[in-house]
Amino acid sequence: MKKRLTVIQVLLVLIFVGCCGYLGKYFYDSHKAESGFDELKKVVEKTERADATDGYIDKRADNGMLECYYSLYQQNNDMVGWIKIPDTPVDYPVVKYSDNEFYLHKNFNKEYQFSGIPFLDYQSNDESVNKIIYAHNMKNGTMFASLADYEDKSFYDAHKNIMYDTLYDKGEYEIVSAFTTKVGASNEFKYYDYADIESEERFNEYVTQAKSRSFYDTGVNTVYGDSLITLSTCAYHTSNERFVVIARKK
Repeated sequence: MKKRLTVIQVLLVLIFVGCCGYLGKYFYDSHKAESGFDELKKVVEKTERADATDGYIDKRADNGMLECYYSLYQQNNDMVGWIKIPDTPVDYPVVKYSDNEFYLHKNFNKEYQFSGIPFLDYQSNDESVNKIIYAHNMKNGTMFASLADYEDKSFYDAHKNIMYDTLYDKGEYEIVSAFTTKVGASNEFKYYDYADIESEERFNEYVTQAKSRSFYDTGVNTVYGDSLITLSTCAYHTSNERFVVIARKK
């Protein structure tokens, strides 16, 4: 009996140590990832200066690209923009590849990083009516974890605007809808199929679906001709659920 208890105790200790090691590595990797993004932000801040009236002074490189992003683009030509939700951890470069898998677990330098980096849907581009941007929902609150807070109307009231810059233009967006949908469910809203909206009918279909599922009415309407961004991340209410926030350019 004593021998059995000893074996069980040893197993419990090993499990505890293993869990501690896993958590330690998770938080170390997360800290390392955010430190890497902090370095990228410093590069941007060297050439971007806040202006009390307009928010930014738009300095441009010789090719017309916003100078604050030009040096980062030279480091990685997959960079297409920068996403920021003020007063949240969301403040990251956005990249794009020929598929939606490459940057799931890679950093800006294309090295392995579990948290990945926000990326634009491969079907979207600067001219797209709807730009879909994906990122992980990290348990330490980084990447797009803040999107889940939009389920709370009070959070929305304090964070109504999203900043999304392309390499050539600054952009401010106001939120139209925030909702969840479960991939594979009979009533799933396949928002990811609208990365390349080419008609008014498809646009209206997309917006109608999004607003009907929203947790609350934001009071923001949008019409064909507006530019949209759609931010997507995993939700943890049930398996295969996605949290989605849609916003229109002001």
